[in-house]
Amino acid sequence: MVGSTVQNTTASISVDCDKVLSLLTADSIKLTYLGATPAVTGARGLLRRTDDTSNPDNVPVVVCVQSGCAGSSEVQVGGSYTWSGSTLLSLLTSQRYTLPIYLRTVAGQNVSAGPYSVALNFRIDWNVCNLGVAVCLAYQTGSGSPGTTVSLTVSNDCSTITAPAVNFDSAPLVQNFKSVSQSIAVTCTKGSTYTVGVSNGANVSGNVRRMKSGNNYMSYEIYKSNGTDRWGSLGAERWASSVSSGLSSDGLLRNYNYVAKVLTTQTTPPAGSYTDTLVVDVAF
Repeated sequence: MVGSTVQNTTASISVDCDKVLSLLTADSIKLTYLGATPAVTGARGLLRRTDDTSNPDNVPVVVCVQSGCAGSSEVQVGGSYTWSGSTLLSLLTSQRYTLPIYLRTVAGQNVSAGPYSVALNFRIDWNVCNLGVAVCLAYQTGSGSPGTTVSLTVSNDCSTITAPAVNFDSAPLVQNFKSVSQSIAVTCTKGSTYTVGVSNGANVSGNVRRMKSGNNYMSYEIYKSNGTDRWGSLGAERWASSVSSGLSSDGLLRNYNYVAKVLTTQTTPPAGSYTDTLVVDVAF
């Protein structure tokens, strides 16, 4: 997810010269970060929704000139970086300099799913020797205004599902087991709509969940917050996010309060430790 994971990509700017001497001269190429469209904040360009320009969601983009944005290699809007000496020479192939640009997002952004884009605008100024033997006798100088468009598509996804174990404790008869009320928490993309399902477990009989101990079974059920609607994995038994029990202020985490009950209509099985395993799933 964009909110928790830095996304990386690369671009390059090419400078073609009429003639280049492969010498350690005073050659230099300067990159100046002019700005970004549609928006800039904190001297960084912002990825914004392209399908809904009124949506304020954004993802800042870091521009660097070294892989992994090592050291102080970030270039911010209004700033510049100059390649020279052996570093510049290492970027030369025939008569072309290929200048690497490393781009990465800033983690911690709470954004909705959709397409995002930003256009980054640069200026390149070059001063490259094209005549000389021991010393440079003539330089090629000039400038250009290259740009690059950065695009990102945020898809609906979930980062965490927190589902605590259900413990009915112990009782001598099925009628004496108390109901367990607790919650499953699901963290998904901001604004996403989905349904949450709970499987029938490993020992289901018909459409009734069962815990197992040896060759014996104890029937139980999981109900939505009202205590009467079964929470299952198919159709109407799934739980829509639009009617979750609660939503965090940032719009990411939803709670689903449920009630687990041992069915009292069954005959009390032999004493033992009864268990079952359920799977919680999310479907978009």
